[in-house]
Amino acid sequence: MSELRRDIGLWRGIALNMIDMVGIGPFITIPLILAAMGGGRGMLAWILGGLLAISDGLVTAELSASIPGSGGSYVFLRHAYGPAGRLISFLFLFQILFSAPLSMASGCIGFANYLRVVLPAAGNHVALTATIVCVLTTALLLRRIEAIGKFSILLWAGVLATLAIVIGAGLPHLRLDAFAFWRAPRLDGGIGYAGLGVALIFAVYDYLGYYNICYIGDEVREPERTIPRVIVISILAIGVIYLVMNACLISVLPMKQAMVSPSIVADYLAVLLGTRAAQWISILILWTAFASIFSLMLGYSRILYAAARDGNFFRFFGKLHATEAYPYVSILFLGCVAAAFCSLSLKNVLQAILSIRAVIPFMAQIVGAVLLRQREPDRRRPFRMWLYPLPAIIALGLWGYIVTSPQKGLKAGGLYVMAAGSLFYLGRWWLEKRKRESL
Repeated sequence: MSELRRDIGLWRGIALNMIDMVGIGPFITIPLILAAMGGGRGMLAWILGGLLAISDGLVTAELSASIPGSGGSYVFLRHAYGPAGRLISFLFLFQILFSAPLSMASGCIGFANYLRVVLPAAGNHVALTATIVCVLTTALLLRRIEAIGKFSILLWAGVLATLAIVIGAGLPHLRLDAFAFWRAPRLDGGIGYAGLGVALIFAVYDYLGYYNICYIGDEVREPERTIPRVIVISILAIGVIYLVMNACLISVLPMKQAMVSPSIVADYLAVLLGTRAAQWISILILWTAFASIFSLMLGYSRILYAAARDGNFFRFFGKLHATEAYPYVSILFLGCVAAAFCSLSLKNVLQAILSIRAVIPFMAQIVGAVLLRQREPDRRRPFRMWLYPLPAIIALGLWGYIVTSPQKGLKAGGLYVMAAGSLFYLGRWWLEKRKRESL
């Protein structure tokens, strides 16, 4: 078997995107966002994060419709930058070797941390628990895409059930002034909107995943139509869910407790439904976390496969299972590296993810979409970003703010990865040149 199978339709695609976007993120970052903004002003970070997601999502939707195929940003960057596309797309691939396992490790660590609500003793073995979850996810992904697509629907059902319970329990207690962030007092003595940069980093992390469907483009039916619809629908749905869920939480819990709670949703449900019910619902939260890890590893494994298939990365990543047609080398590599990262602290992992990915692919991809419009105006675009070029301007501006804010999303580690990738690319180019000259 040498070709991937197109077994992912609209609903399975939405399921994969939404379970990737939700994961454990909002259940562990809400206190961090509230603390950074000194209380209810944290709602602004969720709003700006949603604005960034839909703006960047529209850019990604246009690119995915005009350049469908497995690999997502790798394919977009390679085409958009012309002769420089090989270098920029290679840098994206190189950072994937770090950022993808980090993203998966963040889900595994979050899972292990939240397991304390159900099994308090697990708090003493966070790294071990996270590693076991990573290994189990890897094993489940070693199968054909049709089986994974069906499993994703089951995981999605668990995600929706979790969110429905969390929001449904709090709706009768929802205060509309929870949305009025500009009137919320600061409880930390801070001034104005100080801390917005770090709050936005955590909020954006919770929205990440809206592009996941692009990574498996060769396994999507009618990708030109399906992928843009999946991106837009999943972002709008998740944006509404996050805002309402956050408002419910701060309407029920005292703000000072919400700002420091290690398991805010369990505390919130314990107030509304009792401790026993909170523990049972925490199992669904763990289900949601596991679903996100599953979706992440699925998408990233296809990026490495697509690049290797094109001869622009290590060729062993392009190997498919002989009968089930899944990229087993990519899956196993990501699983092993993610397991190694499970020993890091969650906060360091979250900061490292955005630090590595802010410029490439996100900012580079936005600029690339505009360049492609100018260089190839006649290219077929089944989906065009709404209100062009406004989404590109908004997304680029917000990413720029994250990178340059006082709590910078671009740290030395991200620069080191880009520098190392550039050196690796130049070395590889030089060796290939010498090989051609010797023939």
